[in-house]
Amino acid sequence: MAAVKRILLVASVLLAVLAALAVVAVLRHDDGAETVANVSGRRVTSNDLRLAVEHFHEEADREGRPFPAKGTEEYDQVETVALRLLIDRAAIEAAAARLGVHVSQAQVEAKLAAAASAGESDEGAAIRVEAEAAFRRATARVQLLTEGVARQLAGGITVSPAAVRAYYRRHRTLYGRTPYSTAAPSIRAGLLSARRNAALAHWLAQVRRSEPKA
Repeated sequence: MAAVKRILLVASVLLAVLAALAVVAVLRHDDGAETVANVSGRRVTSNDLRLAVEHFHEEADREGRPFPAKGTEEYDQVETVALRLLIDRAAIEAAAARLGVHVSQAQVEAKLAAAASAGESDEGAAIRVEAEAAFRRATARVQLLTEGVARQLAGGITVSPAAVRAYYRRHRTLYGRTPYSTAAPSIRAGLLSARRNAALAHWLAQVRRSEPKA
Protein backbone atom coordinates (compact mmCIF):
# COMPACT_ATOMS: atom_id res chain seq x y z
CA MET A 1 0.00 0.00 0.00
CA ALA A 2 2.87 2.36 0.75
CA ALA A 3 4.28 1.69 -2.72
CA VAL A 4 0.93 2.57 -4.30
CA LYS A 5 0.78 5.80 -2.31
CA ARG A 6 4.25 6.65 -3.58
CA ILE A 7 3.12 6.05 -7.17
CA LEU A 8 0.24 8.43 -6.63
CA LEU A 9 2.52 10.96 -4.95
CA VAL A 10 4.92 10.93 -7.90
CA ALA A 11 2.00 11.37 -10.26
CA SER A 12 0.52 14.18 -8.20
CA VAL A 13 3.84 16.04 -8.27
CA LEU A 14 3.83 15.68 -12.03
CA LEU A 15 0.28 17.02 -12.05
CA ALA A 16 1.06 20.00 -9.78
CA VAL A 17 1.41 22.18 -12.90
CA LEU A 18 -0.86 19.92 -14.97
CA ALA A 19 -3.80 18.89 -12.66
CA ALA A 20 -7.39 18.44 -13.91
CA LEU A 21 -10.60 16.80 -12.73
CA ALA A 22 -12.68 15.56 -15.66
CA VAL A 23 -14.11 12.27 -16.80
CA VAL A 24 -16.74 12.08 -19.53
CA ALA A 25 -18.81 9.35 -21.15
CA VAL A 26 -17.08 6.68 -23.23
CA LEU A 27 -17.89 6.89 -26.95
CA ARG A 28 -16.80 4.63 -29.80
CA HIS A 29 -15.58 6.06 -33.11
CA ASP A 30 -15.13 4.64 -36.57
CA ASP A 31 -11.37 4.29 -36.14
CA GLY A 32 -11.99 1.65 -33.47
CA ALA A 33 -10.57 3.66 -30.60
CA GLU A 34 -12.77 4.66 -27.69
CA THR A 35 -13.00 8.24 -26.54
CA VAL A 36 -12.66 8.34 -22.77
CA ALA A 37 -12.58 12.14 -22.59
CA ASN A 38 -13.34 15.04 -24.91
CA VAL A 39 -11.75 18.41 -24.24
CA SER A 40 -12.70 21.26 -26.59
CA GLY A 41 -13.11 18.78 -29.42
CA ARG A 42 -9.84 16.99 -28.70
CA ARG A 43 -10.23 13.30 -28.05
CA VAL A 44 -8.47 11.35 -25.34
CA THR A 45 -8.73 7.73 -26.40
CA SER A 46 -8.58 4.46 -24.56
CA ASN A 47 -5.26 3.79 -26.28
CA ASP A 48 -3.87 7.10 -24.99
CA LEU A 49 -4.96 6.10 -21.50
CA ARG A 50 -3.50 2.60 -21.81
CA LEU A 51 -0.11 4.01 -22.82
CA ALA A 52 -0.14 6.62 -20.04
CA VAL A 53 -0.82 3.95 -17.42
CA GLU A 54 1.91 1.81 -18.93
CA HIS A 55 4.30 4.75 -18.56
CA PHE A 56 3.59 4.86 -14.82
CA HIS A 57 4.09 1.08 -14.73
CA GLU A 58 7.47 1.46 -16.43
CA GLU A 59 8.39 4.25 -14.02
CA ALA A 60 7.57 2.03 -11.04
CA ASP A 61 9.65 -0.82 -12.47
CA ARG A 62 12.64 1.43 -13.05
CA GLU A 63 12.51 2.53 -9.41
CA GLY A 64 12.01 -1.02 -8.14
CA ARG A 65 8.50 -0.38 -6.84
CA PRO A 66 5.53 -2.76 -7.19
CA PHE A 67 2.67 -1.70 -9.44
CA PRO A 68 -0.99 -2.49 -8.61
CA ALA A 69 -2.70 -5.27 -10.53
CA LYS A 70 -5.38 -4.40 -13.05
CA GLY A 71 -8.86 -4.60 -11.56
CA THR A 72 -7.79 -3.40 -8.12
CA GLU A 73 -8.87 -0.12 -6.53
CA GLU A 74 -5.25 1.05 -6.52
CA TYR A 75 -4.95 0.40 -10.26
CA ASP A 76 -8.13 2.39 -10.87
CA GLN A 77 -6.61 5.29 -8.93
CA VAL A 78 -3.49 5.26 -11.10
CA GLU A 79 -5.70 5.12 -14.20
CA THR A 80 -7.64 8.15 -12.98
CA VAL A 81 -4.43 10.09 -12.40
CA ALA A 82 -3.28 9.20 -15.92
CA LEU A 83 -6.60 10.31 -17.38
CA ARG A 84 -6.44 13.63 -15.57
CA LEU A 85 -2.98 14.22 -16.99
CA LEU A 86 -4.17 13.47 -20.52
CA ILE A 87 -7.17 15.78 -20.12
CA ASP A 88 -4.96 18.56 -18.84
CA ARG A 89 -2.61 18.23 -21.78
CA ALA A 90 -5.53 18.35 -24.21
CA ALA A 91 -6.91 21.45 -22.48
CA ILE A 92 -3.56 23.23 -22.71
CA GLU A 93 -3.27 22.41 -26.41
CA ALA A 94 -6.79 23.67 -27.09
CA ALA A 95 -6.24 26.89 -25.13
CA ALA A 96 -2.91 27.51 -26.85
CA ALA A 97 -4.57 27.07 -30.24
CA ARG A 98 -7.11 29.75 -29.34
CA LEU A 99 -4.15 32.11 -28.86
CA GLY A 100 -2.76 31.09 -32.22
CA VAL A 101 0.04 29.01 -30.71
CA HIS A 102 0.64 25.70 -32.47
CA VAL A 103 3.43 23.14 -32.46
CA SER A 104 4.33 21.05 -35.50
CA GLN A 105 5.34 17.43 -35.44
CA ALA A 106 8.74 18.50 -36.77
CA GLN A 107 9.25 20.73 -33.71
CA VAL A 108 8.31 17.86 -31.41
CA GLU A 109 10.69 15.51 -33.18
CA ALA A 110 13.50 18.06 -32.98
CA LYS A 111 13.01 18.42 -29.23
CA LEU A 112 12.95 14.64 -28.82
CA ALA A 113 16.11 14.31 -30.89
CA ALA A 114 17.87 16.74 -28.57
CA ALA A 115 16.73 14.71 -25.56
CA ALA A 116 17.88 11.48 -27.20
CA SER A 117 21.33 12.93 -27.78
CA ALA A 118 21.45 13.64 -24.06
CA GLY A 119 21.27 9.92 -23.33
CA GLU A 120 17.62 8.78 -23.41
CA SER A 121 17.01 5.44 -25.11
CA ASP A 122 14.19 3.11 -26.08
CA GLU A 123 14.68 -0.34 -24.60
CA GLY A 124 12.38 -3.04 -23.27
CA ALA A 125 9.15 -4.72 -24.34
CA ALA A 126 7.27 -3.27 -27.32
CA ILE A 127 4.43 -1.89 -25.19
CA ARG A 128 6.93 -0.18 -22.88
CA VAL A 129 8.77 1.35 -25.83
CA GLU A 130 5.49 2.58 -27.31
CA ALA A 131 4.32 3.97 -23.97
CA GLU A 132 7.55 5.81 -23.26
CA ALA A 133 7.70 7.22 -26.79
CA ALA A 134 4.09 8.44 -26.54
CA PHE A 135 4.73 10.01 -23.14
CA ARG A 136 7.85 11.82 -24.35
CA ARG A 137 6.08 13.10 -27.46
CA ALA A 138 3.15 14.43 -25.45
CA THR A 139 5.44 15.99 -22.84
CA ALA A 140 7.56 17.67 -25.52
CA ARG A 141 4.45 19.03 -27.26
CA VAL A 142 3.04 20.54 -24.05
CA GLN A 143 6.41 22.05 -23.15
CA LEU A 144 6.72 23.66 -26.57
CA LEU A 145 3.14 24.93 -26.45
CA THR A 146 3.63 26.40 -23.00
CA GLU A 147 6.85 28.08 -24.10
CA GLY A 148 5.03 29.51 -27.11
CA VAL A 149 2.21 30.84 -24.96
CA ALA A 150 4.73 32.32 -22.53
CA ARG A 151 6.45 34.18 -25.36
CA GLN A 152 3.15 35.53 -26.65
CA LEU A 153 2.01 36.67 -23.22
CA ALA A 154 5.40 38.26 -22.57
CA GLY A 155 4.97 40.53 -25.56
CA GLY A 156 2.58 42.80 -23.71
CA ILE A 157 4.39 42.87 -20.38
CA THR A 158 6.61 45.80 -19.44
CA VAL A 159 8.25 47.24 -16.35
CA SER A 160 8.29 50.99 -15.99
CA PRO A 161 11.30 52.95 -14.68
CA ALA A 162 9.07 54.08 -11.80
CA ALA A 163 8.45 50.45 -10.78
CA VAL A 164 12.16 49.71 -10.89
CA ARG A 165 12.99 52.73 -8.76
CA ALA A 166 10.20 51.90 -6.29
CA TYR A 167 11.59 48.38 -5.88
CA TYR A 168 15.09 49.77 -5.33
CA ARG A 169 13.82 52.09 -2.62
CA ARG A 170 11.78 49.38 -0.86
CA HIS A 171 14.79 47.08 -0.78
CA ARG A 172 17.46 49.72 -0.31
CA THR A 173 19.28 47.78 2.42
CA LEU A 174 19.88 44.89 0.02
CA TYR A 175 21.99 47.02 -2.28
CA GLY A 176 24.27 48.72 0.23
CA ARG A 177 26.43 51.23 -1.60
CA THR A 178 25.38 50.01 -5.04
CA PRO A 179 23.90 53.02 -6.84
CA TYR A 180 20.51 52.86 -8.51
CA SER A 181 22.00 53.17 -11.99
CA THR A 182 24.03 50.01 -11.42
CA ALA A 183 21.24 48.00 -9.79
CA ALA A 184 18.46 49.07 -12.14
CA PRO A 185 19.10 46.59 -15.02
CA SER A 186 19.05 43.52 -12.76
CA ILE A 187 15.99 44.83 -10.88
CA ARG A 188 14.14 45.38 -14.12
CA ALA A 189 15.06 41.90 -15.38
CA GLY A 190 13.86 40.33 -12.15
CA LEU A 191 10.56 42.22 -12.14
CA LEU A 192 10.00 41.41 -15.81
CA SER A 193 10.64 37.71 -15.22
CA ALA A 194 8.29 37.65 -12.23
CA ARG A 195 5.50 39.34 -14.19
CA ARG A 196 5.93 36.99 -17.13
CA ASN A 197 5.83 33.96 -14.82
CA ALA A 198 2.73 35.33 -13.12
CA ALA A 199 1.01 35.87 -16.48
CA LEU A 200 1.71 32.28 -17.55
CA ALA A 201 0.54 30.92 -14.18
CA HIS A 202 -2.66 32.96 -14.49
CA TRP A 203 -3.24 31.61 -18.00
CA LEU A 204 -2.73 28.01 -16.86
CA ALA A 205 -5.12 28.55 -13.95
CA GLN A 206 -7.77 29.87 -16.33
CA VAL A 207 -7.28 26.87 -18.61
CA ARG A 208 -7.81 24.49 -15.73
CA ARG A 209 -10.84 26.30 -14.41
CA SER A 210 -12.44 25.94 -17.84
CA GLU A 211 -11.87 22.18 -18.05
CA PRO A 212 -14.94 19.92 -17.82
CA LYS A 213 -15.63 18.68 -14.31
CA ALA A 214 -16.43 15.13 -13.28
